[in-house]
Amino acid sequence: MIRMTTINGKPTYFFFVSLAVFSLSFQANASTPASSKQHYANFVVLGQAPDGNNIALARTVIDEAVFCPSISKVGKGQKSFPMIPRENPNHFSVIVCEALINFDVRYQINFSDTAIKLPVAKSNPKNIQVFGDTGCKLAKPGKAGCALGTAAEPFKSLADAGAKENPDVVLHMGDYNYRGTSGDVYFTQKNSSGQLEQVKQWTYDAGDGSTQGQHCEQDGAIPFYSQSAANSNFPDIWRNWHDDVFKAGKKLMAAAPWIVARGNHELCSRAGAGYFYFLDPHSNLVAGSQQLSCPAPKLNQSALDNTIQIPSYKVSFKNLDVVVIDSANACDSYADSPFTAVYKKTFEEVEKLATNKPTWLMGHRPIWGITEYYSSGSTGCTSQNQYGCVNQMMQAAIKLLPTKALPSTIELVLAGHMHRFQSVSFANSSRPPQLVIGSSGVALDSSPPNGQLTSNIDGLPAQVLTTNNKIQSKGKNYDAFGYLRIKLKKSGDWKALLVNPPKKITVARCSSQQNLQLGVCEFSAGISAPD
Repeated sequence: MIRMTTINGKPTYFFFVSLAVFSLSFQANASTPASSKQHYANFVVLGQAPDGNNIALARTVIDEAVFCPSISKVGKGQKSFPMIPRENPNHFSVIVCEALINFDVRYQINFSDTAIKLPVAKSNPKNIQVFGDTGCKLAKPGKAGCALGTAAEPFKSLADAGAKENPDVVLHMGDYNYRGTSGDVYFTQKNSSGQLEQVKQWTYDAGDGSTQGQHCEQDGAIPFYSQSAANSNFPDIWRNWHDDVFKAGKKLMAAAPWIVARGNHELCSRAGAGYFYFLDPHSNLVAGSQQLSCPAPKLNQSALDNTIQIPSYKVSFKNLDVVVIDSANACDSYADSPFTAVYKKTFEEVEKLATNKPTWLMGHRPIWGITEYYSSGSTGCTSQNQYGCVNQMMQAAIKLLPTKALPSTIELVLAGHMHRFQSVSFANSSRPPQLVIGSSGVALDSSPPNGQLTSNIDGLPAQVLTTNNKIQSKGKNYDAFGYLRIKLKKSGDWKALLVNPPKKITVARCSSQQNLQLGVCEFSAGISAPD
């Protein structure tokens, strides 16, 4: 076994005899080391060890039946050490190999035929990119942008453009895998006559836009349906992760380390198995930590018993801390649930982590979002119910804290989930602004609102700038896709642009100084909401 601890702030490795047994059992059928032609992606994910120190994990995805490659610092005479396969409880058809690496050092993965350099995990990033909701989603998978074997678009085009800008770190707000997570799935089960048949059921999705199926434990009598169930005809598989994430994001993954948040499409009932295998930063290589995985689904148990909540963690940089929460299970418009207590604990974790200023809080679902109001499932922002307000569960959980607020050290909240860009600013308040970046590839939300507006959100007046599926530039309409490009200053102040380089459009500009006309963000010159 290999375990890491930190000595003088650097990862130090300890090798145990059990490594030999583990390697032999895993690679009993492997015959040759992996070549560069047998790998699909090389990348680095950032996280936090139980002792509070940062960790950087180098990973590569390779074919089955080959050995994991070695890794070394770049340069002549550098000693190499083995990459170790991650546990694969859901039997994906590829192997994920990983190794712990130091910050501010260039490493390379040594395949049998060549060496491929990895992005450097920088302790002082200045150029930060934010992507969210990037997979491919169409009504009929296999058509147009979701054709089998094709990379998700426009995420690939946006990611390729982002890679050319040499980012120091990428923050991804979650929802990576859409083509593998349709809402309804066929299950093979017995009918009342005892005969086997295929029956369409809605998988559990924590109240994501459907009243069918078990959502937020509103009806505990409804069975818990999961794509990972033994009788599911649509399990989480490598092919969908490859097309939506690793093929589409390959250049961006090679350009900078990622900090990742889990989206509701990565719930354990959906593509959670792949998220924990490929992306989650918890690892058996870290002393006191372990790789996380989804529990085996149980049809007649509650959603709470069928889920896992990722502990909140922090990545500390020289001029910034980033705290990551798991908001995948937080219901948008419902708070009367055992999960509300789960999120009270989540925000108690945030209080302990957010000790330095400035801190950014990132998670998939927005705490304060504004959407179209639906009488059947929305919680209105005002007495007139002009708009729906989310996320009701996290808002309720924060009110259970003694302070009834986020820590004052948090200066920015970053989220995705809503298939649009949205900034929410609370003037003359200690509540931090929030930016929603949910427009980096998935089919966009065409519903209102769109443009600049003011509304009451969670008890406070808010200035809102939001897109839906279209923006207007110089009299012409464009799809409102984009990602956020942030320049971080030594002081912790920042400026940002929401950009769509393939269309040569800068949608919005933002500033931590909030000296713009309407809150933290405003449309760029020549950009407006279509009439």
